Amino acid sequence: MGMYVAHADKLLNFAEQHAKDIAQQWQKALIANPKTSSYKKVREFKLVNQGENFYKNLKKLYFEQNAYDVVAAYFSKFAEDQFYENIPLEEALYALIMLRRHLWLYAEFQNLFTSALDQFQASESINRTVLLTDYATSTIVKKYKELTK
Repeated sequence: MGMYVAHADKLLNFAEQHAKDIAQQWQKALIANPKTSSYKKVREFKLVNQGENFYKNLKKLYFEQNAYDVVAAYFSKFAEDQFYENIPLEEALYALIMLRRHLWLYAEFQNLFTSALDQFQASESINRTVLLTDYATSTIVKKYKELTK
């Protein structure tokens, strides 16, 4: 785990510092994307808050020893929010994919990773973020199943 620490900081600090901007981009993309059209009826501030919350908490989730449990708790709440907004499961999962992708798009747009070392570090943080969002995917599916019963 130690090797992640120095490498990931750049992306995670960036996510934390730019949480609101990235979340606003995510929200705009969600309502513009035909794959997530149900989000059009969700109030803007709610989505921006959810996104901002994710980007601000990413560092905490990233360095968590028992990442699966912490991610599960976090995304259980995310799933509940989506469910009660009547967002279909497949759209909630796609929103998660976009949440992850918008972090990288924004980082690239800001030229965050310029050197070869940066590129290497970026790929490490991306791999770990993918793992966390994989945990999130299974959590969201489980939570939807529970809530649908």
